[in-house]
Order: sequence, then C-alpha cells, then structure tokens
Amino acid sequence: MLVDLCGDIPAVLGMAEPVGPGVNDWLAENSTADADTLLRCGTTIENGLLVIHRGADIVEGTPRWALLAATLATLPAAVFVDAGTRIIGDDMSQRAQRNILVTKPCYLSLRRATFVRRPSHVVVVNESGRALTSKDVESVLAVPVIATIPADPAVSRAVDAGLFPARCVQLLGKHLPQM
Repeated sequence: MLVDLCGDIPAVLGMAEPVGPGVNDWLAENSTADADTLLRCGTTIENGLLVIHRGADIVEGTPRWALLAATLATLPAAVFVDAGTRIIGDDMSQRAQRNILVTKPCYLSLRRATFVRRPSHVVVVNESGRALTSKDVESVLAVPVIATIPADPAVSRAVDAGLFPARCVQLLGKHLPQM
C-alpha cells in the first residue's frame, strides 16, 4: 500500500487523476471515517499496489495522525507513506520502521533537510556534475545512505509515457536495497 499525502503519485504512476475523498479528507479533525473507509479511498494498480489518494488539498482542522498511524499499523500489508516535503505528526514518525529521505546531493536540498525531522536513512539521486557526493550527504545528515540511484533519462521517459509502474523494477531494482 502506498499512501499519497502530496498528490503527485498518480502522475508518476501514469494513473488517471483521482476524484473524490482521500487520505486528507480521512485525516480531517471532524471526520468519523474508519479503516475500511480509508481503504476505499484507494485504487489498485500494477502488481496489486493499492494507492490511497490525497483527496483534498489540505486537512481541515487538526489532523488525526495518531489514528492514521494506528490504522496503518493494523493492516496486513507493507505500507509506504509518501509525505514529500510535508511535515507529518509525531505519531506517524514514531511508528514508522524507517523514515527515508530521497534527495539529490545538492546544497539547497541538504540545507532544507537539516530543518526537518531527521530521517533514519537516505536514498541519493545522483546527477552527474554535482560537487557533493553520497558521503557528503551522510556527513551532513548524520544518517546512512542506503542507496545511490543514478539520474537516468529512461526513468523520466517511463514516467512521461505512463509506463513507470511496469518498468520500475527493471529501471531501479538493481540500485535499491531489498526491503
């Protein structure tokens, strides 16, 4: 399961733009929605991956982070949450087995990363010509880099063509650690 808190996953995965409620609606302070309702906010795609859509642009009131964390913890499948640059509640962060930051070895990206909650691991998207290295990222953030993925135009082309889900393992599998 992939929970999309930012709303960019449908475009990356070549999905139709979802309509209707999503996780941000579920998180709303006055929502009474339960786990089944959350699951109905999703769409199943390639290889059985359930994508829970963002829904509303913002969460109304104080988000129900503790309830979301508890609900996701009860699910029998692995759950990944794409928070992008969004700050999530402590309840979510504390329950996560891993908090992985995906970044470029870039001064501005690392500067921003030092102002948010420290991740447990980092994946570096390595662009040619950058002065900073994965070792620099580890040094600045004081967390291990678990993968370095070369920036590859083939990935961009697959995203643009809506074929990324079908080609993800082929394009990135050799660079990612087994989780």
